[in-house]
Amino acid sequence: GGHKHKGSVKKQDDSWGGRGSGERLFAGRGPLRAGGHRGSGGGPWVRDRENMVRVVHSDITWPQDADIDEKFAERTLQRRLLSFRSSQQAYKRCAYFGINEDEFAEWGGKFVRAALDGAVERLRPQALVPLLVRSGLQGLDDFIVNRFLAYLESEAAHVVKDIRYLREISNMQYPHEWATATRTMRRRIIMHVGPTNSGKTHHALERLKEAPTGVYCSPLRLLAYEVYNRMLAAGVSCRVITGEDRRQTDFDGLGIAPREYSALGTPVTQVTSCTIEMAPNAMYDVAVVDEIQMISDRERGWAWTNALLNLRASEIHLCGEPSAVPLVKRICAATDEAVEVREYSRLGELRVSDTSLCGRWENVRKGDCLVVFSRLGIYQTKATVEKKTGMRCAVIYGGLPPEARVEQAKLFNDPDSGYDVLIASDAVGMGINLSIKRVVFMNLSKWDGEVVRPISVSLTRQIGGRAGRFGSGIEAGTVTAMEARDMPVLARTMGTMPPALAAAGIKPGLETVEMFSHQFPNIPFSRLWSMFCDVSEVDPGYFLCSSGDQGQIADAIEDIPLTIGERYRIIFAPVSVRDEIVRQALRAFASAIARRQKCRLADVVTLPEGVPDSREEIRTLEQWHRAITLYLWLSYHFPETFANDDEAFAVKDRCEKIVQAGLVRLRSAPRGAGGRGDIPEGASSADVASARDRALREIRQALNIRD
Repeated sequence: GGHKHKGSVKKQDDSWGGRGSGERLFAGRGPLRAGGHRGSGGGPWVRDRENMVRVVHSDITWPQDADIDEKFAERTLQRRLLSFRSSQQAYKRCAYFGINEDEFAEWGGKFVRAALDGAVERLRPQALVPLLVRSGLQGLDDFIVNRFLAYLESEAAHVVKDIRYLREISNMQYPHEWATATRTMRRRIIMHVGPTNSGKTHHALERLKEAPTGVYCSPLRLLAYEVYNRMLAAGVSCRVITGEDRRQTDFDGLGIAPREYSALGTPVTQVTSCTIEMAPNAMYDVAVVDEIQMISDRERGWAWTNALLNLRASEIHLCGEPSAVPLVKRICAATDEAVEVREYSRLGELRVSDTSLCGRWENVRKGDCLVVFSRLGIYQTKATVEKKTGMRCAVIYGGLPPEARVEQAKLFNDPDSGYDVLIASDAVGMGINLSIKRVVFMNLSKWDGEVVRPISVSLTRQIGGRAGRFGSGIEAGTVTAMEARDMPVLARTMGTMPPALAAAGIKPGLETVEMFSHQFPNIPFSRLWSMFCDVSEVDPGYFLCSSGDQGQIADAIEDIPLTIGERYRIIFAPVSVRDEIVRQALRAFASAIARRQKCRLADVVTLPEGVPDSREEIRTLEQWHRAITLYLWLSYHFPETFANDDEAFAVKDRCEKIVQAGLVRLRSAPRGAGGRGDIPEGASSADVASARDRALREIRQALNIRD
């Protein structure tokens, strides 16, 4: 930028950027509350007269995705446009391109008038509905800046130096033309679509077993391991590739005969099971891509787009929701590939209950999964259910190490474990087989990083569909809510098909980013990343994936002397630096890369001593676990710096066992150490001693400590 402010842009309390904006978008009405009710504010958790934690409904400032229509888009667009010209945030973003305040005020005003008159291409309400569904206010504000710079290219190119060249080198149009090698193939595309628990992925995996060579692309590390073990159990050689791990088939130990040998005489693995970001660039007979609807995920969608366009397989099976069918067909039409659609119905009955739990904890019963959309809420709900009902609760949420999630799922699925209830976040929606009889939504809204908004139709149906898993012995699954006020919305949502997906995510490659960076040698990389998104031209059927986490990672390592290529690789590490432990570990690892020095995990990570006895201590261990997995991820991208992966795996395994032991201890500890657990009021000293002994045995068993 470098231009001094001249006062042309009116300073204001600027919430234009979308993040954290409390703007009410329901004109003339009070704020919409979860479940469709409006009323006063308040946090999501309160204590009732019996000191029990209860859920109440937070004010939300955003409608459910099924309610975002053209009228809503028109009203929202008008409000954002009218605040654009006087927005300090919008001006600061444009100033990085050399636009001064007078120019921004003049051309910003002309742009707003043209947009309100419908004269700005792609800023029309009907076209903005999918963007608002996917990315909310932040996505709209980003797109307005992008369209303003495009407007300047055509109407006032003199305002931004080299604007045409900048938009040319950042052009992200026609993604289907990027993979020229794949375009020479004739691929057969088969979509398996249906609701949760319909067997769609099972049918695709059966085909994968028969293929001479194949690859399974998973949305989660847990699913990649599950398919790996499933293939080995069926006698099919399989390797697993994730961001943090590589495993080969133990041919001799498992007694699996290789189908063929390489020219060097080594056995060739039949199937590769991988997380989708790690899909190898190789030739396959059959490829299976799971959860294809995530092609529209605002952060990770690029990986599904990349798989669809670039996988070199004769036969590609896409599994997911019917909402993805129109989008996949449009993309494949551009590549001149036909799409065969196979539809599946749910295996087993699923019904929405006529009644809620009426806010009463005593209505929680064995086999229930209570869904809560915050980590704090999960532990509060766990403590309340255990105190009120006497039943033990397993927990599953995104921040928990995947291996700990598996152990918690085993406890819940085992009818003799004593863990009768599951408390889970939306992480329960995919990845783990669970014997859930009834799904209970504690509320129907969540914080998405910008605003509190209702959970989507897709997510509601995916979570609700986890009840009554086929083959678990449960005749029918049930979906309900804790509060009666949520039941009308829940019933409507469960009966509504998710809206058709409109666009697929993409991301720029390293060469493109490097070329762009040469134009702004003095701009921080984190800002450079946002500038690329601001000026880039993208086809209407695609979108640039969100740079939120990438920007924060780039900020965290900005002062470390890394090359553009090193920064580019690091910002896609699967971590968030909102936690200070992870942030400091990232900086230490990045410094080692910059110094070209070897880095051992023990140089950075030291696990706390002892078993945690509070949720805060468990959270600290979760952060250390993320730092360990970051080290392992970096070891595959910078092997010359991070070479001690055996040591890291041992520490990772130890951390996971301590977390699991801590989860056991949270329930079993006496008063003063996290709750009375199994010790009833008025228990004798012998009962207390017995409960403590039982807890100690469980902890030692979780840590594999032998007497």
